[in-house]
Amino acid sequence: MKVELTGYFGSDSMVVDTARVSFAKRAEEYGEEQNAKLIRFLAEHGHTAPFRHPHLQFRVHVPIYVERQLFKHQVGWTANSISGRYVDFSDSYDRIGIWRKQSKSSKQGSEGEIDNQTEASRIEAEIIDRCSTAYARLLELGVSKEQARTILPLSLNTEYIWTGSFQAFTHLCHLRLKPDAQFETRKVVGLMLCAVKDIEDEPFKHSLEAFGL
Repeated sequence: MKVELTGYFGSDSMVVDTARVSFAKRAEEYGEEQNAKLIRFLAEHGHTAPFRHPHLQFRVHVPIYVERQLFKHQVGWTANSISGRYVDFSDSYDRIGIWRKQSKSSKQGSEGEIDNQTEASRIEAEIIDRCSTAYARLLELGVSKEQARTILPLSLNTEYIWTGSFQAFTHLCHLRLKPDAQFETRKVVGLMLCAVKDIEDEPFKHSLEAFGL
């Protein structure tokens, strides 16, 4: 799974300018600490509108089952994915490294590891091979890609561009970085957060800190 921050619009200054525009004031009229204090106040008191103005854009490469989980976050986000109607991307699959047990306390969660890792991986490899071979055979028969793709498994890797507001991004982080979130989605969102933190001039430093990120 890979994440690339392809671009961003805005900064802490944009958040401050948006919050202070009603008073006809600008961030440059105040010191950094005063601006940081305002950002903390906005975050702590749920005044999220100013954080909806800055935007972040990512290119995300994940298996379909992870994409489906993350696409539950729609408010403040827009996405465009690679399409199996146009391209053949049936040769790229995500393979499970460690098979986890079904959680006893959560219907949708997992915990620990199963004993027979080898057999689980053998079954996975068999299904991927059969689906890949069957897909290729359908194309040979002249079946359209948009129909042939229906037999491919959820472990098939996909790629999409995901653009969202800074506020939507913080909401995503708070939900998907929780210990009870699916491990694979935690990994992707963790990569997204690292990419934002690694922007050279730290344009969202105070905003990230204000949201505990």
